[in-house]
Amino acid sequence: MKIYRGIGSEEDTIVTEDKAYDYALERCLKGTEEDRQEFRKELVEWFFSGNWIEEEGEGY
Repeated sequence: MKIYRGIGSEEDTIVTEDKAYDYALERCLKGTEEDRQEFRKELVEWFFSGNWIEEEGEGY
């Protein structure tokens, strides 16, 4: 089974593959303010990277 072994601030944390999604989601939605802001930024960039064109606009 694959595991994720934490380093740095996650030292001594081990997350199994079957729990990885839940752990990551919990950290991204209910973690520190810094975690939540980083997740928000990355999620928006990822989501709008496909079938979207970023433009400057007025009146929207």
